[in-house]
Amino acid sequence: MYLRQIVTTLVLALLSFACAPNAKLAKLDPKSAEYKYEAALIALEDGMYPEAVKGFSDVKSKHPYTAFARLADLRISDVYFEQGKHDESIGSYRRFLKYNPGHPEVPYAMFRIGEAYYERLPQDWWFLPPSAEKDQQRVHQAIDAFRGLISRFPQNDIAKKASERVAICRTRLAQHEMYVADFYFKRDRFKASAKRAEGILQNYPGLGLDAQALWITGQSRFEIGEFEVASLALDRLIKEFPAFEEAEAASQTLQKIANQKPVKAEPEAP
Repeated sequence: MYLRQIVTTLVLALLSFACAPNAKLAKLDPKSAEYKYEAALIALEDGMYPEAVKGFSDVKSKHPYTAFARLADLRISDVYFEQGKHDESIGSYRRFLKYNPGHPEVPYAMFRIGEAYYERLPQDWWFLPPSAEKDQQRVHQAIDAFRGLISRFPQNDIAKKASERVAICRTRLAQHEMYVADFYFKRDRFKASAKRAEGILQNYPGLGLDAQALWITGQSRFEIGEFEVASLALDRLIKEFPAFEEAEAASQTLQKIANQKPVKAEPEAP
């Protein structure tokens, strides 16, 4: 008896949950823009994308001067996004922004443009080159999109999420720069490796790559005879990152620099 009551309660709960979206529709006029919009929204949430696009398009064509027509434009963009058609979604979101510059959903549309770029960032797969090796254009595009949102709507709740995305993207760019710096360093192209490593220290500090960047900078500058710059980088490495795996090697390089005999300057010609 007790088990039957539990089963009955669960069934009723499931039925009420399944019917909840339709309960709202039941209160609306089936010919109204709101009804058609809500029905298309349910189709979108259920992953019925062709039906959703058809429903939103119907709202736009038959109720073009209503608020639901503008929302339908935005939801069609969402359909493209959910389908993984990111180029189409970006274009659709941008059209929404162009024709609805003062709409309350502008921050959302701007964020989704950034998300569309973010979703296409290079990924790591065991059978493909590492993501840091690949072109980072989409990372820059995502950063630009998210920063545009943060600049326009710094107090909006969605700006915090955009800031988190920017931090992730900046780390990706720093990792790419480190990949290139290490690539040059291992091939004895020390001027190029030093330049890349110094760029990391200047543009991407505090992202976990400072120690490696200081090591490549110091050792590269040492190899090309720029001992003063090398000493500054290696000394900083030892002081700030004493547990770094190359800290001992950095000390040895500093000792070599200290042992260098100063070269006398040749007298200038009269």
